[in-house]
Amino acid sequence: MKDFFRKKDMSGMNGEFQRRLGLMDVTFIGIGAIIGAGIFVITGQAAATMAGPAIILSFLLGAVMIAITALIYAELSSAYPVAGSAYSFTFASLGEMFAWFVGWNLLLEYGVATAAVATGWSGYLRGFLENSLNIHIPVALSGAYNPSAGTYIDISAFGIILAIFVLLAIGIKESARVNSAIVFIKFAVLITFVVVGVPHIDLNNLSNFFPFGWEGVWHGAALILFAYLGFDAISTVAEETKEPQKNIPWGLILSLLISVIFFILVSFTLTAIVPYDKLNVPDALAFALYQVNEPLAANIIALGAVITITTVMLVMGLGFTRILFALARDGLLAKNLSTIHPKYGTPFKATLIGGALLSLMAGFVPLKTLAELVNIGTLFAYLMVAIAIIVLRRQNTIEPAFKVPAFKILMPLNFILIIFMMAGLPFATWLRFIGWSLIGMVIYWFYGSKNSELNQ
Repeated sequence: MKDFFRKKDMSGMNGEFQRRLGLMDVTFIGIGAIIGAGIFVITGQAAATMAGPAIILSFLLGAVMIAITALIYAELSSAYPVAGSAYSFTFASLGEMFAWFVGWNLLLEYGVATAAVATGWSGYLRGFLENSLNIHIPVALSGAYNPSAGTYIDISAFGIILAIFVLLAIGIKESARVNSAIVFIKFAVLITFVVVGVPHIDLNNLSNFFPFGWEGVWHGAALILFAYLGFDAISTVAEETKEPQKNIPWGLILSLLISVIFFILVSFTLTAIVPYDKLNVPDALAFALYQVNEPLAANIIALGAVITITTVMLVMGLGFTRILFALARDGLLAKNLSTIHPKYGTPFKATLIGGALLSLMAGFVPLKTLAELVNIGTLFAYLMVAIAIIVLRRQNTIEPAFKVPAFKILMPLNFILIIFMMAGLPFATWLRFIGWSLIGMVIYWFYGSKNSELNQ
């Protein structure tokens, strides 16, 4: 039993990748992941069904929790600049079994998030094709598997995942360049939405600010957490970053700060120009501008969303492959998944196999189900990381270049907010999480614990 708690010494690890990413690269990787389907898609659905205009407060509540978690990641990343993110932090502090479950749930976070974002991307693509070019994708190929609605596969979501993972297999620097270029487009799209939307603000739309009460704000925050996913993807590329002790913490903080500003501006504008109960659509921002008779701007938003949500899939897919690589490198999953391509320098087997699996998920599973499943896996990882930093500080074995300020105040608040968010998720989501964890337990018991590098 004691083998389950064996720890891995991360100090002095140089990693197996070339360090090719600078501060702007990692900051834009964070922004590329954070600003995406959450703001373009989930915002409208959460406002319509959970929080109403008070979705703004849901964003703020989520921002407080995520900000504290980002500071924790910044400290741990500056101490352990290696691939694996929360998985590696937990392995160094709590032991192998806890690390496995964190890694297993990070696969859930990044993998399912990639699939979920693909379905949001597909919704904007269909909206753009139908409203701008009068092109209609057949109903059978336009949604997740639901025979009663006549949909069998979301072919657009399926295809984009395959394309993204081929790009990821080619190389990290090439992927980062594509991401950075698209982030600038993302800024332009969101600024366009706010600038065009502000003249159409009708404060009557905000008069019923709490249609679902404070409980709606709580449930909205638990779902809207999906919008903040991705900041931790920065820590998964620590082995590929120049001066990681400095660039990873700053990348985490800057990407989150910039993203929160955009979230507040966009969610306020969205709920102020269109009644919240009309926003339960897959392309909320474009839909809102169509409603206020701004078709040109709406088409720009729809096309911009199609282009910019691509970066979220790119970064989430990157995080997924690096976690899969770290688990395989440590022997907890099939060792050949950690093979690095001699030319491209990427874990190409993990990338291509992961892309095939996630494309099927994107094609057949509904967005809301995916988003809720992602959130609970992510919150579990955040909880383990919060415990990990306390254990590591008490052991006094790390020398981080960055430290969480006001530690004794922020840490208890962090625990309260994480548990509060987890409690706000539906019971069905908890059942799926338990099922996923049981599968992980079986894999670790029969394969991972026996084949672990630390067991050799």
